[in-house]
Amino acid sequence: MSSSSNKDGLRINGLTISYKEGTPAFGPASLHIPEHGIYTLIGPSGCGKSTLLRAIAGLLPWYTGDIIYNGQAAHGRDPLIGLVPQTYGLLPWKNVTANLRTALAVTLPGRERKEEREERIRRWLEAMGIADLAGRYPLSLSGGQQQRVAVARAFALLPEIMLLDEPFSALDAVTRETLQRLFLENWRTHPVTALFVTHDVEEAILLGERIVIMAPGGRELDIIDNPVFSLKHEDKRSSTEFFEQTKLIRKVMQEKW
Repeated sequence: MSSSSNKDGLRINGLTISYKEGTPAFGPASLHIPEHGIYTLIGPSGCGKSTLLRAIAGLLPWYTGDIIYNGQAAHGRDPLIGLVPQTYGLLPWKNVTANLRTALAVTLPGRERKEEREERIRRWLEAMGIADLAGRYPLSLSGGQQQRVAVARAFALLPEIMLLDEPFSALDAVTRETLQRLFLENWRTHPVTALFVTHDVEEAILLGERIVIMAPGGRELDIIDNPVFSLKHEDKRSSTEFFEQTKLIRKVMQEKW
């Protein structure tokens, strides 16, 4: 099968990440996320979750092993990867629309007409329920509003891989649940291969087709099937499957951590 028709998804093979001075920070570990799969990743603080995302995003060049997407090296194929960091990554001197416009101009230079770009920005702001905030600046927005902007920006880039680093961790429960639902709705409408890092067991179960549990140091990844994912979102929390999955995940965490 040629690489152009290989729809294998994201493969991380024998990945080891070191700091500049050579101290190991992660791995070795391997992981496979099928194309358009959505996996959640949970692990203890300092185990290398964010380090793994940064390496996949091409922000950490000092690693050994392979990061492959659909049969080709993942890096150097822009636009490919959309990263939603914990800190939102918004430019405070630009309003909401300009933040999305800048990201598209940098990532997709000259690849679409201005009218098409503006329509895509408007569509994603509407999808995330923040079209009325288009002219506002990040510092005038709540944390939940800033997070919606960051997620809208990532989807607007039309990435093949989306990496999310505990994006909802600082939000109140109601806002978090709203954004979880919006994220899944938009993922189903515009499927991408997604890896969603969270420290919250419930969030991992609600959002992941499969759940990856990382041991300290990122040396071992346990991958657990998640029957809860196939349920209607509004039925998940009250289901027997959710209760049983929560017990299973916590048991694995206690054993590995």
